[in-house]
Amino acid sequence: MDDAILSLVDKYNGYGIALFTLITIFVAGVLSSFFGLERELRGQSAGLRTHVLLSVGSSLMMTISIYAIRAVGVEFDAARIGAAVVGGIGFIGAGCIFKIGFNVKGLTTGATLWMCGGIGLACGSGFVLEAIIATVIALFFLIGLVYVEKIIDKRAPQVKIFCKSDIPILSLIHQKADENNLIIKNIDSESTVDKDGNKIIIVSIYFAYKSNKIAVDTFCEYFKIHEELVSVSYSKFKKDR
Repeated sequence: MDDAILSLVDKYNGYGIALFTLITIFVAGVLSSFFGLERELRGQSAGLRTHVLLSVGSSLMMTISIYAIRAVGVEFDAARIGAAVVGGIGFIGAGCIFKIGFNVKGLTTGATLWMCGGIGLACGSGFVLEAIIATVIALFFLIGLVYVEKIIDKRAPQVKIFCKSDIPILSLIHQKADENNLIIKNIDSESTVDKDGNKIIIVSIYFAYKSNKIAVDTFCEYFKIHEELVSVSYSKFKKDR
C-alpha cells in the first residue's frame, strides 16, 4: 500500500505529487476525525475541526518538506520541518490544558492533538498504512480504557461532605488530605437546599484507588466531628488493600 502511494510522486507528468498530496491529506483528515469526534462528544474545547485541521496541515507540511523542496532542487534537511511541526503541536496541546479549581483538564485532548500531528506527518511521508495501524491502536486504548477507568473509580474510596455554603471547605479538604498523605483525583461540588430551606453544598471527593484505608478513615473522622459540618458520607472500600 505504501509503495503504491509513494510511486505516485514520479508519475503522471508531474501531477503525481498532487495526487499523492490529495490522497495523503484526505487519509490524514479521516483518521484524525475519529479522535476529534471522540473529543467533540465529550464536550472538549478542541473538537472535530481542530483535530482534522491539525492533522491535514501536518501532512501537507511534511509532504512539502520531503518532495516540494526536492523538486525545486534545493538542498534541505526534510526532518527539520517535521521537527518544527512536532514543536508547534506541543504548543497547541499545552494550550488545551488548564486548571479549574483543583482539577486539571485537557491532558487527554492535548495527547490526541499530538497523536493527530503524528498521523499527519506519517501520511505526508507516504506511510499511510502505518498511520492507519497507529490510529486503530490508539483509538482502541483511548476508548477502551475509559471503561477500565470507570471500574477503578467505582472501587476507589469516595467521600461526600455536606456543609453550609459559607464554610471554606476546599482548603480544609486539601489540608487534611495532605496531612494524611492522600491523593485526590477529583473534586465535584453541587448546591442544594435542606428541609429547613438552608443552602447546602455537597462536595464529592474521589481519592486514588490505592489510598490507605486507615488514612481515609482518619480524614473522614475529622470532618465528622467538625461542628460546622452537616454530615459526611463515606463510600467504603469494596475490598481490603
